[in-house]
Formats: sequence, structure tokens, C-alpha cells
Amino acid sequence: MTRRLRLAAALVALALAASACDSGQAAGDGETDLPDLGLGTEPTSDIDYVALGDSFSAGPFIGTMRTDPQGCARSKDNYPAFLADWLEVASYTDVTCSAATTADLYEPMLTFDGQTTPPQLDAVSADTDLVTLGMGGNDFGIYEALIQCQAGTGAACPVERLRADAARVAGRIQQAVRRITRAAPDAEVLVVGYPDILPSDGSCPAVGVPADVLRPVAEVAGVLNDSLRRGALAAGASYVDMAAVSDGHDVCAKGRAWVNGPQFRAGIAAPFHPKVNGMRAVATEVFREVTGEDPEVTEHAEPDPDVVVVNEG
Repeated sequence: MTRRLRLAAALVALALAASACDSGQAAGDGETDLPDLGLGTEPTSDIDYVALGDSFSAGPFIGTMRTDPQGCARSKDNYPAFLADWLEVASYTDVTCSAATTADLYEPMLTFDGQTTPPQLDAVSADTDLVTLGMGGNDFGIYEALIQCQAGTGAACPVERLRADAARVAGRIQQAVRRITRAAPDAEVLVVGYPDILPSDGSCPAVGVPADVLRPVAEVAGVLNDSLRRGALAAGASYVDMAAVSDGHDVCAKGRAWVNGPQFRAGIAAPFHPKVNGMRAVATEVFREVTGEDPEVTEHAEPDPDVVVVNEG
């Protein structure tokens, strides 16, 4: 079965289950004691889903953290978990890890707490039907440099170098997608872009530095997302453009912000990282890309425990 047919079959299964639920309610003449069709709790598709990525996929310090391993700071409410829940997948393997670079797709990674994780690509196999890839910002030290630039400490922000490095990420993403498709020839691969973190115009007290400091940082972030898009399309993957839909949801958006500000907030998010509403927004866009439909959005991600693959490495 080709990747498109597998995903189409998943949609049919979801639609049939929903239809059966509606029919059962009508047949029961108002009775509420309906059969448990497993909607939202048990797998109704045959999709084997693998999530690869860095902290913007892992979701450090959002709600409850997974401990497999703890050093990856991987949330149970990250966008892969929402996507696995909403697609009602047959299996869900999340190897996203905070601070990961594209090199960690191929080599073991040392995590914050001194543990070592296997290469993320080890989770992908010929049985994999769906892969999301969200990384590239840590390559060449781009994200760390951008945060230092945003801090406005007085040191000159190496904008031209960062722009050049961000453009180089395209080649790494192209290579990564090709490696993924070699391991999983029938898989649908989606490269997920980064949401807006900082405003493209102006500033605010939540950031604490003037607009002229933020402007080059936002420009480099735009180059990075364009690089991800180019790498994805060159290798035949789909690109999920989160910058386009996150406009107006940056750290200056107050109650509409999808990302946390510069403060560490346990249970909410790491500094300048997505909050749970940001993760839901990413999952919504990926779901739309996969299915062509809008998901039934839930407050928390609850994939069936039986489909979650625990990473023992």
C-alpha cells in the first residue's frame, strides 16, 4: 500500500467510525448507552507514526514530561502526541529530543542529564507510514546565537554569518529526508517549520529590547524557515509552514501568544519555546496537511497508551 493510500485509508476508517457512532445514536431512539467505538482512545487507523525533531517538537517543560529518556525534556503534550491522538494511529514513536541537531538523526546523542539516546533515524523502518521532522535550528549553533542576539547584550549580532548558516540548513534537511525515505520508502514525510517567536515589526516589554535589535533576529528566522522549505521540497517531502499561521502569536501577543517569553516557566514552557496552545496549533496544521480536514481539537494529547512506543535506549 502506498503512503497516500495508507493515509486515505485512515481517513476512511475515521469517517466510518464517526458515521457508526451517529447511526447508533439514531437507532437507539435517544439512548445514551452506545457501544464504545474507541473514538479518541483506541487506534482506528493503520498508521505507524514516527516523530523526529528538536525542542520545538519535544516541548520542554510543557505539562508532564516523558522519562524515556528524561534528558530529552519531551512533553506528553507536544504536537506529535496531539497528532497521534487525533489520527488515532496504530503506533506512535516519539524520539524528539531537546537540543537535537540533524547530526543526531545519524549518531547517538548525549542529553542534558548525561544519558545517551540512539540515533533518531533508528526509529524509522519499512513499516513506518508517517514521519514528521522538526529540526535544523540548532545546527551551526543558530538558535543559541539568535537568543544571544535577542538579549541585546551589546555584542554585535553576526547577522550575515547567521543568514549564511541558516541557508546551509537546506542541504542537511534534504539529506535527512532522503535518508528517511530510504528507510521508509512508503512513508509520508512532513518537514515542520518553526513558528514566529519574535515580532517581525516592533517590540514589547515581554522581550525587553528595542525593535532594531529584534529585526535582524526575525530576518534570520525567516531565512531558516525558507531553508527548511527548500530542503523538504527538494527531497520530495511536504513542508508545514508554521510561520505563516503563527503571525500575531509571537511573544508580544499577550494572551494570543503561542510561545513563552524569556522566563523559564515550569509546566508552561522553556524560554522562547512553544506553549501547549502552540503545540496544538502545530498539530492542527500537520493534521490538515495529512488529511485535508480539520481535527477535533482537544485540550490535552491522549494517544492510546497501547500504541505509544516507549524508548528504552
